[in-house]
Amino acid sequence: MSFEQHFAKAKDDPIAREEIEEESRRLDAAVALMRAREEAGLSQEQLASLSHISRSTINRIEKARISPSIRTLDALAQAMGKRASVIIS
Repeated sequence: MSFEQHFAKAKDDPIAREEIEEESRRLDAAVALMRAREEAGLSQEQLASLSHISRSTINRIEKARISPSIRTLDALAQAMGKRASVIIS
């Protein structure tokens, strides 16, 4: 079975589908945070100092190990002079 076939079959399972969607949300947050931080020219340590969010939390978000809260995303965005926004689709 190819990856595509396995993935399509997994999406039919409600539990697997929810896990896939959660992983997708974590990856979206990871990529957005890493890009914004790099564009701001900040290290994780510098962002941690400015945002009062621990470097380990920033690292876990960027590695898609955790899903950040809106409050955490807002604090990180503000520390970079940006605005956090949420899209519901």
